[in-house]
Amino acid sequence: MSTLKTFICTTTVTLSLLLVAGQQANAGQLYQDWNYGIDSFSDGSGSSSFEIKGMAIKESGDKVYVALTGGMPLSGVNEGNVNIGWSDLFLNFSGKDFQTASQNQDLFAVRFVNNNDSSIATGVYTGVTAKSITTSHNGYSSLKQYYNSGWGRPNTQGTDFFTQQSVYDYYYQTSVANNPTTSNTPILNAIASGTKVGGVSLLSGLDLSTAGLDFGHFSALGTHTIGFSFDRSLIANGNYVANLFLDCGNDGIAIKGNIKSTPEPTTTAGLFVLGLVFTMTQIQKSRKTALSQ
Repeated sequence: MSTLKTFICTTTVTLSLLLVAGQQANAGQLYQDWNYGIDSFSDGSGSSSFEIKGMAIKESGDKVYVALTGGMPLSGVNEGNVNIGWSDLFLNFSGKDFQTASQNQDLFAVRFVNNNDSSIATGVYTGVTAKSITTSHNGYSSLKQYYNSGWGRPNTQGTDFFTQQSVYDYYYQTSVANNPTTSNTPILNAIASGTKVGGVSLLSGLDLSTAGLDFGHFSALGTHTIGFSFDRSLIANGNYVANLFLDCGNDGIAIKGNIKSTPEPTTTAGLFVLGLVFTMTQIQKSRKTALSQ
């Protein structure tokens, strides 16, 4: 019985720690296994088409799911002779600011739509450097210009990057973040170079609903919701920042999260429960053997 009590206590403590660790592994707002970043509904410069309302990421099995919602359709919108749409999704596992990670080719990126005149095919890329395509899409030449124009309020890039300073601190090296100007804060929103390592699959509204996506829970459902998935083995594990801008830089969003390299806490907990049941069974067998002798 002493052995059983010790095992139960150890299991209980371990399960508690696993559950806490699982909760702390993600930032944003967790709901139905999705990690949400909810952006301001009034910081998209221009018409409602340029408003990003939210981004959500979910890891399930061997897949990573990403969803975006706002006023921008997947096909983009035409402004004069230029098509403006969603730019590339970047994933930064390096722990460094975005500018440094880009210079060191430490970024992962996903091109999920190809309508911004780029020769880079859709897919998942590693060893990525980033570039700005905002001015060629009738957009802002810098993040500072975007802010100087009165945008980025009241919540500039979502739940995890609520202030302008937090955005500067993430995207740029310290010397730039502490003294941002219109000449040193380019909006790096597209893949400049990288190695394609796999494909990306677009998801339907039914696919996203079945997976438990619910931007409506945060009153953040836009007129267009876009989703895609890719194999989790194509990217790194651990803590990351995911970010994305529109081609023109008129709005952007970022979120912090975690891709686990070990089984989900619930899975690990299940293994402990099975171990507990096995141990109790063995103890009962031992007691029956002792009583029969």
